[in-house]
Amino acid sequence: MSIRLIFEKNTYLNDVQEIPRAFVPYITLSDDGENFLSWSHDISGDVFTFTIDSDLFGKKVYKDSFPAEDSLIFKKKTKYFAKNSLYLYLSQALGVKLPYGSLTGVRPTRMYAEIAKTSAEPKKVLIEEFSVFEKKAELIEKCALFQSKFINRDDKSVAIYVNIPFCPTRCSYCSFISTEVFRVKKELPIFVSCLKKDIETIFDVIDKKGYSVRSVYVGGGTPTSLGAELLSEVISPLSNLGCEFTVECGRPDTIDPSIIDVLLKNNVTRVSINPQTFLQKTLDLIGRKHSVDDVFRAFSLVKDTSLNVNCDLIAALPGETSEDFKYSLDTALALFPENITVHTLSIKRGSELNKDNFSKSAEGDALSMTDYSFTTLSDAGYSPYYMYRQKNTADNLENTGFCRDQKVCLYNVDTMEESCSILAAGAGAVSKLLEPGGKITRFSHPKGFREYIERVDDTEKRLKEFFLS
Repeated sequence: MSIRLIFEKNTYLNDVQEIPRAFVPYITLSDDGENFLSWSHDISGDVFTFTIDSDLFGKKVYKDSFPAEDSLIFKKKTKYFAKNSLYLYLSQALGVKLPYGSLTGVRPTRMYAEIAKTSAEPKKVLIEEFSVFEKKAELIEKCALFQSKFINRDDKSVAIYVNIPFCPTRCSYCSFISTEVFRVKKELPIFVSCLKKDIETIFDVIDKKGYSVRSVYVGGGTPTSLGAELLSEVISPLSNLGCEFTVECGRPDTIDPSIIDVLLKNNVTRVSINPQTFLQKTLDLIGRKHSVDDVFRAFSLVKDTSLNVNCDLIAALPGETSEDFKYSLDTALALFPENITVHTLSIKRGSELNKDNFSKSAEGDALSMTDYSFTTLSDAGYSPYYMYRQKNTADNLENTGFCRDQKVCLYNVDTMEESCSILAAGAGAVSKLLEPGGKITRFSHPKGFREYIERVDDTEKRLKEFFLS
């Protein structure tokens, strides 16, 4: 069934449309669909009426009363009512229940914290009012409670993010603006020189604003694809800050003894080794271009060092079953990394999977995979400490970071909860200024590799104006 959405745009109820979008692929949405789904609202005093109509599913009217003393609270409550009503309408019409019910948005823990301000049982509210599955409500609650003691609350503390947009190859699920490193090998020294200027600018801002650095995160891309010598040039200015220091080593085939030596000499505290799956046939299919043996070899190189390790896995990769994913998670767990992050496959607009019309799963496998992750990792002593959701994700699920022994990644917590300013460097990097009251403004660096190099001086000037004006 192809359905066009009809609703009043540019109102505070705009994001109600996220509810029918969450039901894709159970329905197909199209601007010229042969069927329609419409909704409208009416406010009379403190009575809010929400009317839903469809030539396929019929008409239904939802009505409730909301005290209107505070207009912002009234808008918030009626928006939740509208989304809950539309979710119940579609769920009943399609015979489909979604794991996160009517809960939309990137940060489920934010909603939990908001509910907790007025309810002693926020998990119960998620289940009963927002139709969230019990196990997902439990995951949200455990994550929100665990991370609360790590969230930044010092307005002078900031994070540094350095973006290195190169990878050995491009994965089929990836939409990041990254370049295959072999294509620009001769230009890498120029890029590194520009990046070092960017980092100098960051330190100038930190000095003038009196900031303290809470965490450093060097990501991408795959920073280790630069090679040991150039990587050392990038991270050495960041090496003596005495804080959490993460370098993504995602592709295990980029890790060798010289890389490990550079990381340790520069006081890096945390790395990522990301198999995504332990099935070679899937690695080949998604374009990872490394072997399962490369993963084990990389883990052996960091064993008995001071480095904390994160291991990324992806649920619902093409062709994988629940048993395949369980094998990968169990294998990762046997390596006993300090962090395991379980992502759910998201079909992003710029990815090869999207171009190949690969659709998000409607078969329930992703749900069983993520539920298995939560249960298995919890039983093994890992705690969920940050989570987020993305659009076009299999079964509308989540990405969750788990840690053991309270070895959280502060940068991940602060980024997901938007609890500190981020000073960023590198092509495609985004600086974020957290202002009093929680407002966030952003400064984007040029995305293209060559554009970044050409505009480095202008970017330096504008970045200083952004933070210092």
